[in-house]
Amino acid sequence: DEGLKDIKLDFMKSDGGLTPVDDFGGHQAILSGPAGGVIGYAKTAFRPTEGDDDKTKIMPVIGFDMGGTSTDVSRYDGHLDHVFETTTAGIALQAPQLD
Repeated sequence: DEGLKDIKLDFMKSDGGLTPVDDFGGHQAILSGPAGGVIGYAKTAFRPTEGDDDKTKIMPVIGFDMGGTSTDVSRYDGHLDHVFETTTAGIALQAPQLD
């Protein structure tokens, strides 16, 4: 469509990042839903605070995402852990994703 040529369209990837539609491949998004949930609550619910001794106190947050056919539980403590190879539903995947 000519009217959509100036629209920016990004897709969420399994590693928690966004990619432009021109660089997107389906293998990058197998677990994009859970990754989007982690990024969402990491940006909105995680709040490091000053402790009594002026040191930063880290209180991890737990994510619970219940869908119609699955449930994902995750934890964020200020940094994202990535893996580059895993097995999901008996299928070996070699693509960056959140652990």
